[in-house]
Amino acid sequence: MQVDTFGAYVRTELEHWGREYALHRDCDYLGHQSKNVLQVLIEHKGDMPGRAQGYKPLESDSRAQLIEDIVSSIAGDNVAMACALRAYHCGMGRRKIERFETAILLMANCGHRPVSNRQYLSLVELGFQRVRGRLEGWALAA
Repeated sequence: MQVDTFGAYVRTELEHWGREYALHRDCDYLGHQSKNVLQVLIEHKGDMPGRAQGYKPLESDSRAQLIEDIVSSIAGDNVAMACALRAYHCGMGRRKIERFETAILLMANCGHRPVSNRQYLSLVELGFQRVRGRLEGWALAA
């Protein structure tokens, strides 16, 4: 019996993405925040400083951004799958109950009909396989 180490790696990356892009966190706290824009404006008396003075845009973790880009590209093809992945990994609560409800809300906001719990878990697994395929392709290309 062989151990699926790449599958474990993909799950770890998805968990890291879920912590970094958690739905219950405010967008201001995504990634690394150097300074608040309002704070910079107050310090410079209402004028936005040039880049040489140290204004730094909001950054995010590159590992999490890679998964975010993959999930965003999945959303271009299958919005329900991307919503299920986002709710499963970025949501709060139990994965089959509260996160399922979050997935239903995300799908409704995108104009999709609600799915059953079994379909939700199937979409999550299929989404995992698509993320894994993209990561495997990039690993082989490197």
